[in-house]
Amino acid sequence: MQSGNHMSNGYLRQMGFGETVSLVECTRLIEGHLVKSTTRVAVEKELFIYLNEEHIATASITPGMEREFVFGYLLGQGFIAKTQEIESIEIAGNTAKLIVEDAKKMFQRTGESKHLVVSGGGKSAVLYGLCLPRIKSEVRITKEAIFKAMNMVLKKAELYKATSGVHAAGLFTPEATPVCIIEDIGRHNTLDKVIGYALVNEIDLSMTFLASTGRMTSEMIGKICQANIPVAATKTAVTDLGLKIGEMCGLTIAGFVRDKGVKINTDMGVRFVQEREMKIYTNAERILSRDR
Repeated sequence: MQSGNHMSNGYLRQMGFGETVSLVECTRLIEGHLVKSTTRVAVEKELFIYLNEEHIATASITPGMEREFVFGYLLGQGFIAKTQEIESIEIAGNTAKLIVEDAKKMFQRTGESKHLVVSGGGKSAVLYGLCLPRIKSEVRITKEAIFKAMNMVLKKAELYKATSGVHAAGLFTPEATPVCIIEDIGRHNTLDKVIGYALVNEIDLSMTFLASTGRMTSEMIGKICQANIPVAATKTAVTDLGLKIGEMCGLTIAGFVRDKGVKINTDMGVRFVQEREMKIYTNAERILSRDR
């Protein structure tokens, strides 16, 4: 139930959360007693996407960067190969309407697509007729750059600190300079928004790498390969099919990236990382053995 404390919600917006956080009523267990209280939760917004007047998806996203999300989603799902294919885009309220210049080409590209319920609980188009491209990039980065990027993603995750209910992803230069760091309720959405941000701002994705808080499953890896991002790092796990796709496409995948001192929640409690951790699963040659 929404709290009637509108001033508190207004304060959250003044703190820079915009429409992404809401204050709700709850009952807390404090020192053995149930106490009426309030807490902050991440806001979830439905976005209906129409392509050439055909409804292709309904996404549940964190409000904000809807344009970037749509661009990234269309690229990751194979509906477009570049932003220049889009003739027009109109976003109003919870609806995005796009027109592509060559609908015939689009439907040839996605004509054999089917839908799969993905690990995040939603639906993702599986493009059986689409062969994922090989990564084309000469980028090489250091271990230090990966740890630095992951630390920045975790440090800048203000929405997570406020709600504990979102994922974060960042796009970085080879020197770990942030291009963008984005939070959303879905790990897939953070990736779509990151890719979309790069497309809108004409950033060469082949000269970047990704740092994410989300699991690297097959559909995540597929989107990364579609975008031609050469290196993907996550603080958590990778799946076997994700690894197979990454190996096939020449993507470098690093999992369990955790810097010294990071707090990790485990089944047995909480532990602090004593030494830096990283598992490079595929194409390790892009990660320099010695820091520059």
